[in-house]
Amino acid sequence: MEPKNEKKIKHENNVMSCPDCGSKKVSSSMQEHKFTYGVGDAAVELSASVPVRKCDECGFCFLDSEADDICHEIVCKHLGFMTPKQIKDLRELHKLSQSQFAILTGLGEATLSRWERGINIQNEAYDNYLYLLGFKKNIEIIQERKSGKASRQLSLEKIQESFTALEITEELLEKQERFELQVT
Repeated sequence: MEPKNEKKIKHENNVMSCPDCGSKKVSSSMQEHKFTYGVGDAAVELSASVPVRKCDECGFCFLDSEADDICHEIVCKHLGFMTPKQIKDLRELHKLSQSQFAILTGLGEATLSRWERGINIQNEAYDNYLYLLGFKKNIEIIQERKSGKASRQLSLEKIQESFTALEITEELLEKQERFELQVT
């Protein structure tokens, strides 16, 4: 894989070694990287600009965890899901540690950690849940519920309020008498 764009990237105190020959003389350039996400008919080709590492001694080119993180973010965006950074920012918005956020939300702390580090991608249901947690009111509701201030079960009155009253008429009673369950 030859770099298309020779723009060099600084490694900032990270001394890289070539995984092929062990040399510390590794340079980087940004390059468009195409990869497949998904399987079968659902597979799509995605593209990301990633740092490609090249050993100046043996010529070996490779991608590292920085490129993996960028590709992970591209997949999240493709799916319309929150990225690891957005999940971490959400938790920090509420000034909660991973442990506190996990306890409050009922999410597993290890699961939350894997999402924030980009090891796993949350499913659509969890992504929707995380999205809703971005609204302060929703966090407050969960906090109230957890603290016992809000009833854990809806009262009969609340349930009844959600239903529309059905007016009982002669016609309705006649339909009920004629009703038979059809077995197919």
